Amino acid sequence: MMKLTTLTTICFLLAFSSGVTPVVGEEWVMPPTPLPMEQLFKELSYVREGPEVEEGWPRQISFSHRLYDYRRETFQIELRTVDLARAPLRIIPHAVGVSEILWAICPRQRLLMFNEVAADPRFSLIADEVAKSGRIFSYKESELVIASQPDIVFTVAFSDAVFKQRLQRAGIPTFDLGSQDSLESVIEEIKVLGQVLGESANAEALLDIIAQKRALLQAALPSRKKPLRLLYYDLGGYIPGVASNFTSLCELIGAVNVGAEQGIKSWKQVDHETLLKWDPEMIIVPLESKLEPSLKIDSLLCHARAVKGDRILTIPGLYLRINSQFLLLGANLLAGIVYPNEF
Repeated sequence: MMKLTTLTTICFLLAFSSGVTPVVGEEWVMPPTPLPMEQLFKELSYVREGPEVEEGWPRQISFSHRLYDYRRETFQIELRTVDLARAPLRIIPHAVGVSEILWAICPRQRLLMFNEVAADPRFSLIADEVAKSGRIFSYKESELVIASQPDIVFTVAFSDAVFKQRLQRAGIPTFDLGSQDSLESVIEEIKVLGQVLGESANAEALLDIIAQKRALLQAALPSRKKPLRLLYYDLGGYIPGVASNFTSLCELIGAVNVGAEQGIKSWKQVDHETLLKWDPEMIIVPLESKLEPSLKIDSLLCHARAVKGDRILTIPGLYLRINSQFLLLGANLLAGIVYPNEF
């Protein structure tokens, strides 16, 4: 079985290797949701106010760096300290999730460039705006980044190793944010980014919005004696477990991720016989994967209650891959899908 790196990486590779295209022209209708999607997106997208850059430089920032170890199937947490002489004004994010957070809390003129994935609507909720900027570099392109002389480049666990090495050799300051797999880890990332950029007030404003919307979302959910058991099934039969955004999405809407329930740590390939044994109430598949028809006619899965009850549900894969404050947007949409006729 192939070794996986992160949720974002595997989805990125699966999408490109299978030739899927953005969700354009698909016959899929946005369901009613607990909170209005457009308004929620807008409120999570722009919170910036206050002074240009906070005072208090130089400053030392301590943070917990989380990196998932796929051999041991656990997070390695290391306390790191970074010294900054001044607030970085020329910034480049090397990941979609970081781009989406900075889009909300940082003056956008400070964002020099974005990598091509942040401009791809399959992976980014701000793709249209990023594409309009025209400031795009390819995922592994280091020369253009080095030539722009940024004050800092934010990388993550799955950023290309050669890309990071080239930046370091060129003396470009980098800040690796590690791995994020839940709303709680995203919250910590927002706090760290606010401190590094001198935008703590704006980071706190975004965190306040997250808390408010989280409470409103959960208050709107239907009450149930037992939580729904949801299984996310992706291309190749891969199922996400504990260390995945899907677990966080399920927790936000009062459901159970069956993969986590069955002891999967990160991602695991599961056969249909095992899936039938687990017998989830609903199976969630990415819309672009085109998996729904084949699962419905499978000779084994036709006995599963999710199939018999016509509860193989599709959702644009973008909303399953979110690694930013927009996790709430994904949870809001997932709630509308798994609790039909409730909103």
